[in-house]
Amino acid sequence: MANHSLDVLKLSVLFDHHFFNGVPTQVHFTEDSAMVGTWIDEQGAANLSIGLDRIQFMNSDQLAFLVAHEYGHLVLKHPQKTLEIQQQYGVNSTFDEFMLSFDMKRDYSKLMREMELEADLFGAQLVLGLGHDPVAGASFLLGETKSIQHPEGTLRVAKIKSGQEAIQAEDFSRTFNDLVVQLNDTEVLAGLVASYTQPIDSIDSAVKSVVESWPASGAEDGYAGDTLHGFEVSVLLTFVVLACALPRWWRKTSGT
Repeated sequence: MANHSLDVLKLSVLFDHHFFNGVPTQVHFTEDSAMVGTWIDEQGAANLSIGLDRIQFMNSDQLAFLVAHEYGHLVLKHPQKTLEIQQQYGVNSTFDEFMLSFDMKRDYSKLMREMELEADLFGAQLVLGLGHDPVAGASFLLGETKSIQHPEGTLRVAKIKSGQEAIQAEDFSRTFNDLVVQLNDTEVLAGLVASYTQPIDSIDSAVKSVVESWPASGAEDGYAGDTLHGFEVSVLLTFVVLACALPRWWRKTSGT
């Protein structure tokens, strides 16, 4: 099975450089969880949490859409808007949502669901730019039922399908080749973790060493997920670029 953790990192690096001038999103991989979400911490940094149970059986279209949808929330500033809406309606928990009056719950739900649909269309634009099928990518939503924050999955896929012709693919030509392809080098990834001394013979083991060796990230600010480990993608990118460039420079200067 392809290593989905590495694919998430590649997409994160690409989107960070395309939308946030390289400012890193904190990427968290959560074991034994299907939760996925984004939030802004107290330092103003964007965070993305990916439950490994959620992505383990996804194909490339689905994984690309999932990450693109979550970045849609970040680019469209939905975490900030969500906080404003929750403050407006006095919501601090799921119980508070349940206790809203009928009219308030209807209006609150409408605002929350609109953000999901916006992120869906934004994500569809991104995956088109990456050469993926947005309808096929969103297919994992078909089994999801309607909730107070999320529209029914079949409606979401239908919205993407109906709007597909009007969606203009995002242009990643300036950043994709330079930033994403370089993350395929297993030896470079393994070299990022000095404490990992076992032989590296696959992408899977390289990424596993990176994820397990990085310091745990505190995700208690603004997100209720069970986050295990996180790291800044920019650090990974910097080492990868340097590690790829130095051997070529040395061969050139030494004439070998």
